[in-house]
Amino acid sequence: MASPFYHKPPTPPGLWRAARAFRRASTIALVLIVVFVAFVAYSAVQVVKAKPGVGSSSSVLEPNDTVGITTSFSLTNPTYFAIQDFALHFLVLNATGASLVDSSTAPESIPAGGSALFPVALYVPLSASSEDLLTENQYLDWNVWGNASYAYLFSVSIGVDTERAWGAPFDNLTVSVGTPFEEMGVAEIPVTVTFADDASYADVGDLNYQVLSAGDAECGSGGFALDVPSGEAYDQTQDVALATGCNPAGGQVTSEYVENGETVPLPPEPIP
Repeated sequence: MASPFYHKPPTPPGLWRAARAFRRASTIALVLIVVFVAFVAYSAVQVVKAKPGVGSSSSVLEPNDTVGITTSFSLTNPTYFAIQDFALHFLVLNATGASLVDSSTAPESIPAGGSALFPVALYVPLSASSEDLLTENQYLDWNVWGNASYAYLFSVSIGVDTERAWGAPFDNLTVSVGTPFEEMGVAEIPVTVTFADDASYADVGDLNYQVLSAGDAECGSGGFALDVPSGEAYDQTQDVALATGCNPAGGQVTSEYVENGETVPLPPEPIP
């Protein structure tokens, strides 16, 4: 028998019960979102810590006085989310710190758990800051980084800095003149060209030169037909007719490399 003093608690109104259920669902959703974001953030850190690779590189003289460098960039995405709009940026500096290349690639995506290999072609204009690439072996500083969005939530940047050995096609180039002499009543002067082809390609073309006086008058000119394999040295002398009354002392020897109709100027050599 129920006590006359007991009263059953009133049933909460439906709106209150709905609000309580909504609060509970919101709390659960918030926890799940926090956990998800934390997991994505952790995965993004793993992407940043990934070890990208820069492949081997090769170079070749290109038309329009440029050096073409081909290489590749590889990256593995070990996480559960895709990397979107991954764009590579290259900054290559020579041994003196001068900028040779400042270039970017078109953006691409890397799927979750996948990897990508990006072929890269870079072009270095031969100018005052880069002509030493033709005649000096050196180490180039490669600064490579990629910017991307990760899981549509975070921006990430992945980078690698490395040094790459550069082999010059005319390493230690010297175009020197000897002492003038007479041969059958004709004044001549010996011109000697020496260098080592330390590039990854052969020097197949013509090396033309001009012997100039201190006043830039042409005392003589000539050329050598080259077929120098990669890794080989070159040392040849040629006697050139000397223009009447022209004195090369104090002047210079200018030279240029001609291949397939393209002309690449080489650094001048002073004449003592």
